[in-house]
Amino acid sequence: MKKNLIALAVLAAAGAASAQSSVTLYGRVDAGLVSAKAVDAAGVSLTQTKLDSNVLNNSLWGFKGTEDLGNGLKANFVLESGMSMDTGAQADTTKLFNRKATVGLSGNFGSVELGRNYTAYDTLRSATNNTGDTNMAVTGDVWKVGGDYNLRTDNSVRFDSANYSGFSGSVAYAFGENKNAADNLNNGATDTVSLHVKYANGPLLVGYAHQTEEQKRSVTVPSSTKYNLIAGSYDFGVVKLNAGYNKVSGSAARGDDTEYQVGVSAPFGATTVYFGYANGKNEIGAVETKRAGFDLAATYALSKRTTAYAGYKTYETKNTKIENTVYGVGVRHVF
Repeated sequence: MKKNLIALAVLAAAGAASAQSSVTLYGRVDAGLVSAKAVDAAGVSLTQTKLDSNVLNNSLWGFKGTEDLGNGLKANFVLESGMSMDTGAQADTTKLFNRKATVGLSGNFGSVELGRNYTAYDTLRSATNNTGDTNMAVTGDVWKVGGDYNLRTDNSVRFDSANYSGFSGSVAYAFGENKNAADNLNNGATDTVSLHVKYANGPLLVGYAHQTEEQKRSVTVPSSTKYNLIAGSYDFGVVKLNAGYNKVSGSAARGDDTEYQVGVSAPFGATTVYFGYANGKNEIGAVETKRAGFDLAATYALSKRTTAYAGYKTYETKNTKIENTVYGVGVRHVF
């Protein structure tokens, strides 16, 4: 009888322990037919029709887990990898979990994550981007006229605060860890610091985000690029509006950017229609390069996890007359 009681106690303890922790396999798969047309500065045009991956959203798979440590404290981890549905290839052959690989703690204070992670600047930018922050949004193409920002960083420490009556914030620091003792001109690490503060309550979201990417050097002039974003959205129910203004200050070789984007989306039952416009200007001394474009997309919910979609986006670099146009139709499934 005593042995049976001990066995039951062990089984009960094991059940309680397993109930306090969980691991989830999740993912998103996206593929579609795409027709892409590109016109170069010489006026030469190339059109290609193909089966492509990541037409609306990037395909991914991952694991995430949590363990209840008691007193409101939890241990968490995320391992997330990108992939291509048209070939089955890994998105980044140098990193298995190229999208995110973090471990950390969370509680009433918020959360702390260590590892490869999204920057705090990117979090606000993604939340306020037009066209649902999908790959059909033309913002990403237009706003990198002067160069693109790092949306993820290795070797990072990130803190996200709890929500205080709608107010919250995040700060992240990524250690460059790429010092080169053999190069006495450029042997400093490339560090990245980012933050955002926002107010999100009901239909309103508004916030400010900053990111600095700095190459520290011992002899030559340090290189620093700073991003400052003011953005927001408001959901009226029948229609949702969003907008963002971004200012980039870079080195003399990179120049400065002035960028803005606006968007509108409207649900009609299982269908949602999106429209977005973006504009960007890069200035290097007296030389200006301007880019602008718009997109139009529609999604149809076949179920809670499966969506059919169609989209169109086009953008032009004004000075060079370079043009890019993309049409796409496809299916996205999440699990």
